[in-house]
Amino acid sequence: MSAPRRLCVVNPFQHGGGAEFQIHCLLDMLNPRSSYDVSYLARHIDPESRGSYRVVPIGNGGAAPRLGYLMDAIPLYAALRSQAPDVIYQRVAGGYTAVCAYYARRHRVPLIWHVAHDSDVTPQALTEGRNPIRPFIEKRSVEYAIRRADYIVVQKQQQRDLLMKHYGRDADLIVLNVHPVPNEVLDKSGPTRVLWIANLKRWKQPEVFVRLAAALSELRDVRFTMIGASPDGAADAPWRAELLHAIAATPNLDYAGHKSHAEVNELLARSHLFVNTSLHEGFPNTFIQAWMRGVPVLSLHVDPDDVLSRQHLGARANSEPELIRLARDLLTDAERRVEMGARARAYAVAHHSIENAAPLLQLIGSCVARVPR
Repeated sequence: MSAPRRLCVVNPFQHGGGAEFQIHCLLDMLNPRSSYDVSYLARHIDPESRGSYRVVPIGNGGAAPRLGYLMDAIPLYAALRSQAPDVIYQRVAGGYTAVCAYYARRHRVPLIWHVAHDSDVTPQALTEGRNPIRPFIEKRSVEYAIRRADYIVVQKQQQRDLLMKHYGRDADLIVLNVHPVPNEVLDKSGPTRVLWIANLKRWKQPEVFVRLAAALSELRDVRFTMIGASPDGAADAPWRAELLHAIAATPNLDYAGHKSHAEVNELLARSHLFVNTSLHEGFPNTFIQAWMRGVPVLSLHVDPDDVLSRQHLGARANSEPELIRLARDLLTDAERRVEMGARARAYAVAHHSIENAAPLLQLIGSCVARVPR
């Protein structure tokens, strides 16, 4: 019997954000397929990981390298050599993307790079509050990989357009983010609850949600809740302190801090409206989590492929005053909100359930089939 083909998944983190959740969804789909020997190469390891794949640590863990993940080039390259992959799947743009592209070209191994954020395919650098050299190095690393990756997968048509506009390259595949169809009991009988879910970062604009709650304080039966970690970092410490003070001073607003994925889903199952205030995103997993649980999404700035507007799964606001007006309209019109939530759930099940990642599995399979044993 032939040995299983080797797939290396490479990402700085094994756990944490939306990209990592999407990787785990992919690995869950690969689980029943014994034709793959999967290894997960990461710097930041989940100590409670119980996956069926092999975990290969890069470097010594700890904080991110001061000048970015390209500083892990030597241990990452050595780990790739030790695993001798037949195909590499890499997600989250940065130094690791360049190292994978370099290894793949030298060893004639297909590299599939999966875009995780709009900034991955623009000249803009997302990294903030750190050594100013780091964003430059990370962005140059990504641009090196864009020119050399065998396949580029995007999350939406807007990213495909950005990739072509800025780098003259077409994406090979569009794969929407996926989410398991939930089994929680959806109970909307409690007090009307509005959720905001993200880590407290400047580009997520949590202060906008605080102002939204304050502006709608006359809605006595509505509670606003913020969920997300408050990351450490001296550069943003004054900003975070001011934000936490403003949250505490807003009577109709609760700050729940970090919650597990399961806890977030349980809260969404009992919530009525989800608000996103980010300046930019990829395809937010939180949108899909909310839709799956019958929660309309109200977003400032972010509307992936205009799906909120086209499918009426919520609404996009073009300004903060409009965000306040749209929120008030939805929170005072339960019938419209319920109808919109039902439409959102049906759409999410049809377009974002796990089965919709099948084209990505097919791409991995076609890559493996091209590599001689």
